[in-house]
Amino acid sequence: MVWVIVVVTVLFAAIDAAWLPFSTVSLDPRNLGGYLTSAAVLLAAYLFGKLILYRLRDDTSRGADRLRWAAKSLMTLVPVLAIFTALGCAAGIFSYLASATAAPLIDGHLAAIDAALGFHWPSFLEKANGTPVLATALVIAYHSFGPQIVGLTLVYSAVHRVDRLLEFLALLAVSSAFTAALMALFPTAGAYAYFQPASEAFEAFTAKAGMWHYADLLKLRSGEPFNLLVWEAQGLVTFPSYHTVVAIMIVYSLRRVPHVVGPAAFLNAALIVGTMPEGGHYLTDVIAGGMVAVVSILVIRAITAPGQERYEPEQTPTPS
Repeated sequence: MVWVIVVVTVLFAAIDAAWLPFSTVSLDPRNLGGYLTSAAVLLAAYLFGKLILYRLRDDTSRGADRLRWAAKSLMTLVPVLAIFTALGCAAGIFSYLASATAAPLIDGHLAAIDAALGFHWPSFLEKANGTPVLATALVIAYHSFGPQIVGLTLVYSAVHRVDRLLEFLALLAVSSAFTAALMALFPTAGAYAYFQPASEAFEAFTAKAGMWHYADLLKLRSGEPFNLLVWEAQGLVTFPSYHTVVAIMIVYSLRRVPHVVGPAAFLNAALIVGTMPEGGHYLTDVIAGGMVAVVSILVIRAITAPGQERYEPEQTPTPS
């Protein structure tokens, strides 16, 4: 799993380095300071955990056991955060490079595919907006995307399940590669930009629903110089829906935790539905996101050595 993550991250970084000199996108010098600060904080946190373990090496008290458990959890979390940060930065830069293009947008084609499937996005938005309770639930589910990733990472770190963490990161890495390739090949602006509904048509959703990225996208496509500060970057991927990809992978990652996987599946099913009225995705985006998730899972399962999978429910260890 580590090799999968490293290879994908290095691939993104190599493409970014080769592409940047020929792009209108440039990296803000402040990025370096941010990276160095993050690295220093992570290193300090890891060394702090090591220090706790060293100082308590001969202490057999219950309080010392709890502190050792916390230190090991911290030391599990730090390398994962370092890997995740590197992958996220490299993939994020790629998304901006790929969006700085004059290639025609394919929104019309995606809307036509939706229509062929019997789905009309403006009508769906109208129905969802007309049911405030449903709209609120979809907004909450959609914006649980980040907290779910953070929560999953913290829980796996707390119970010292490095294998679960690495599998999830590997899924993120592989799915990011597939998603990046598709978004580069099929540029889109999103359903809100294409259909341009009146503000009252989505008043039950957030004010910038599906349009957080649009100002950056327009500037990137204009051919003007774009100075990228990575931690201010917006999610530019509309096709496929990466929210859908990750929602499916979160449920897959929790497959061996029987009391959690059911509620997680319910929440992420609502998240996937919410990608259309709140995230501004076409139904086609969601279907493509589902396909990316399934293929990514199959790739990771193929890489996993036969017999390594364990199907018994996991027991969550607690500090003694």
